[in-house]
Order: sequence, then structure tokens, then C-alpha cells
Amino acid sequence: MNRRQMLRAALAPALVIGFGTACGEPQPTGSTGVIDPGAAATPAPSPTPSQPRAPLTGLPVSGAPVAARQAVAVPIRVTPSTAPAGLGSADLVYVEFAESDSLHVTAVFQSRDATKVGPVTEIRPSDIRSVGVLRPFVGYDGGPTGFLSQFEKSGLAGVTPADDGDKVFASDYTSTAALWKAAPKGGQPPTPVLDYATAGSALAGRDLTPARELTVTVSGGPPMVWRYDEPKSLWVGKVGTATVTAASVIVLTMEYRTLDVRHPSLRSLPSANVFGEGAVVAVSGPSSAKGTWRKPGQEMVCNIADPAGDLLHPQPGNAWVIYAPSTAKVSVK
Repeated sequence: MNRRQMLRAALAPALVIGFGTACGEPQPTGSTGVIDPGAAATPAPSPTPSQPRAPLTGLPVSGAPVAARQAVAVPIRVTPSTAPAGLGSADLVYVEFAESDSLHVTAVFQSRDATKVGPVTEIRPSDIRSVGVLRPFVGYDGGPTGFLSQFEKSGLAGVTPADDGDKVFASDYTSTAALWKAAPKGGQPPTPVLDYATAGSALAGRDLTPARELTVTVSGGPPMVWRYDEPKSLWVGKVGTATVTAASVIVLTMEYRTLDVRHPSLRSLPSANVFGEGAVVAVSGPSSAKGTWRKPGQEMVCNIADPAGDLLHPQPGNAWVIYAPSTAKVSVK
């Protein structure tokens, strides 16, 4: 059974039950022949036997060792004045809206290297729930006692500055080379999480709209704006003071809840409810599509589908997944 068949099989129960049915949130073990009105972006070249595809981007890579290596993941805290490093080399980036106008970003690297990644921050439940299915090696800077317990119970492996001295981290930063060197032997490549478009296929089989700008507006914070760069066939946004690009941007609307942590310090943190289902808005190439997302639990991929239940097919390349609070406004023009 290929990846597309596996995803359709995983999605089928949701279609029988109906997306309107509430999905109980499991506790993490650690806590088409359609005309595209925008004209599809030029597809990536088909891989040859000597150029296998990267599991998280669908793009050809230099050789089998790269395609078969374990992913590494790094949580990064981004404030309006932060200049995050390494995001341009990440295959997947998950974004949670955090406290004080900051973002909690989880960068996942597999097909490309980054010589500097950071600033590295604490582990949070959204990290565990987002990347658990990918089984990466995680570089992180500690965290509240309860979050650390969730991470230990998740089965994920990782390293902190307290573990390694100066071998993996330099100040608040690390590198993919240092993380891969620190990772235990025998790590497996990640499970593909998106059903990438093939030559001639569109983002969705119906209800496509041309897209040039995507905006996510959250109460009390600055909007996140992405604009399409047609010559480069990429979406361009800004995170902190850094300009970032993506082949696809996928916005998942979900509930947030407030977590009160006590150790090592008392504070309240917003946390995205990553398990369940909700609305999705995706932009890829010059097109946008709406639909529904569904992620039953940590070991399951998050399927994104159009209203008829057919999987969305973003263009091959890196993807940013934005966890938008249910109160956020998501607009495309």
C-alpha cells in the first residue's frame, strides 16, 4: 500500500463518523483532472533511482543515506525582536502562538543541514504531539517538570545543554550535524505526513481559489502575513526579524487551553490542542483550498482533506504548519 492509499485508509473512519462528531482528545503518552484557476506551480523534477525523495518534502535528495536518515527537531522561541537561525533549512515547521506575542516554533530537519539552529528553548506538549509520529531526535533546553515527564514517557530521544556540556550546544544554539552525531544509532527515517502533488495535479480537486496573500490574525498580537512570490513559486513570510519561505503554508484552526505550570517557576502558558479535528486553510503554489484536518493521537499523521474527504496535495518542498486559535481570523486574497 503506497503513502496515498495509507492516508486515504486512515481518513476513511472520519468520513464514516462525520467531521462534525467531537473527537475526544487522547492524552499524549508523554503527559483529478481539474483546472487550477491559479495555474499550478512548476512541479519538482521526478526523482530517479539515483535520486530518492526526502520523506518530509517529496523532493529528490542527493542519495539514499540522506533519504533514510532520522529527522532531528528543535523547539525555538521567537519574539518580535528575535532573529531565529536555521528555519530556512527545515523540512517542516510547526508554529504555536505562545505568551507575550511570542511564537513557539518546532523545526524539523531531515533532508538539509543547518549549521546554526536556535535560539533553542524548552520542550512543550505541542512539540511532543506534533513530532511524535516522526520519531526525531530532539535538541531542547529543558522545560517545566510536567513537560519533561511527558517527553520521557513519549519514547522520544533527545539531548539538552545539561546533558552534553559543550558538545551539542553553543550558548542558545545547536546544529543539525551536532544533533545527528549525538543521536543514538539505529534511528529510522520519518513517516511522510503530507500527500504531495505529482506532475499536473492540483492542491485540491474542487473549490480552488487563486491566492496571493495569507493572513492569520490573533487577538492581542501582530498578524502573521505570507505573500506569494510567483517567480520563485514560494510563499514568503516574516518570523521575528527573519524572512522565511515555504512551498506550502497550512493553517490548522484548533482550540487553545491555558496550562498552569509550577516547576521550576509558576506561570501560565497557552497550549494548542493538537489532537482532534478542525478547519484547515492551505496555500501552495498560487492556489488556496479549504477543508478539514484530523489527528486522532500522537502516533497518527495529521490528515488534511477537502470538504469531500479527498486529501489535499501541496507542492513538494518545505511546509509551515500554523496552529491558529479558534478565535483567530484566517484570510486569503
